[in-house]
Amino acid sequence: MKSKIITLSTSLVLSCLSSQVFAAGFAIQEQNVTNLGLAYSGTGALAEDASTTFYNPAGLTRLNESEIVLSGIIIQGDFDFTASSATTSLPAVAGTTTAAVPGGNTDDPGTVAFVPATYISKRIDERWVFGFSINTPFGLDTEYQEDGIARYLATNSSIKTLNFSPNIAYEWFPCLSFGIGPDALWGKADLEARIGNGNASTDGFQKNHAQGWGYGWHAGVLWAPRTTTRLGLSYRSHVNFHAEGNSENLVPYSAVNAGLPVLLPIFPTQAGIYHIQRVRADITLPETWTLSLYHAFNECFALTADAAWTNWSRFHTLRLRFDPGASFTTLTGTTAGLDSDTWEHFKDARRAALGLIYTYNPNWQFKGGVQYDQSPIRGDFRTARLPDNDRYWLALGAGYTVNESVKIDVAYAHIFFKDSDINEHAPFSANTVTPLTAATLSGSYEGNANIFGVQIRYDFV
Repeated sequence: MKSKIITLSTSLVLSCLSSQVFAAGFAIQEQNVTNLGLAYSGTGALAEDASTTFYNPAGLTRLNESEIVLSGIIIQGDFDFTASSATTSLPAVAGTTTAAVPGGNTDDPGTVAFVPATYISKRIDERWVFGFSINTPFGLDTEYQEDGIARYLATNSSIKTLNFSPNIAYEWFPCLSFGIGPDALWGKADLEARIGNGNASTDGFQKNHAQGWGYGWHAGVLWAPRTTTRLGLSYRSHVNFHAEGNSENLVPYSAVNAGLPVLLPIFPTQAGIYHIQRVRADITLPETWTLSLYHAFNECFALTADAAWTNWSRFHTLRLRFDPGASFTTLTGTTAGLDSDTWEHFKDARRAALGLIYTYNPNWQFKGGVQYDQSPIRGDFRTARLPDNDRYWLALGAGYTVNESVKIDVAYAHIFFKDSDINEHAPFSANTVTPLTAATLSGSYEGNANIFGVQIRYDFV
């Protein structure tokens, strides 16, 4: 298994191409360690530190001091892919035959990822609190072998995002608070695949690189009907994301000589014909509603819960737009446009989580939780780039208060993925309509993931 590290300074989006390594779809739940040990239950009601800025900014009013939170989470995914069949063909060539793809029938597209986050809160007065966060709310990093059986559909898929969000929270009454803030999301995507007729030694490639910005907002309400009970309702808006970049293609001479279309303008190289052009994509990331509960039974035990809904069904199609008027010309003189539609047909996804907190003494606190996380991917539309499926969480965590200024949290979670099948057919390696290579892939995935997190909180007392 190959590994890549998602870092804060480079982090990710061209969102429509995702994987099961992080969360259902391609949203990353793992934004703090405080809730990791609770399997991300009580996210909008716990309000234990400045990381509530992301989950429910209204929780900032519960913080007595100004503070900074630094969170670091490692996600190690292990996904076994077993192919039952894979083929490639040259549909532009009259009389072309379909050939089986060599390269072994197993692969592991899982990776190791590092997800950092930084949160800051500053109390302005008795009612107003300011918060600021930098984190990575969406992401993907999968990698198939470049000579493997899935290479004509996907090799490397990397999506990185970085979200900047100032927030303001106001305490209307001692039992009721409200918070709101804008989101500025930067994203970068690198999506790659191979082009060829089955011989790995003469394969060409397709590489799509794009980056851009998207904007949205989020808000939350925190209600405490009793001193022992809190209810949080939070909303994260959809984000309209625009990305631009380059699409590079190297078509091997073996394929050109067989009669494949020739891209114009072209640049002959030793390996084949090279072509590059601009590509654009407009993507709408979905909105999410989350209802959270915190209830303390006594001084030692407390219950946390989450119920969330994400409007993934608004994501029907990934449309790639190439340079205005861009086209390819076949050897027979036929021309066609290069704009591409990939049908995704996502469905709405739901998440439910339950957790328990045990406070041993003023210094030590222990946590545990379970979660069910539904995937938005429909089985009929599962692809090598999006082999996502439903998953179940088990989590444990501990917190230690060092002194009045410093607290350290650690947590571990194990994710069990439901087995999934894939039956994909796509023209031209990386899901475009250019009929250079038509590839198919059938097989199954088995997967799990381990998540480790460490967080430090410092209060400016």
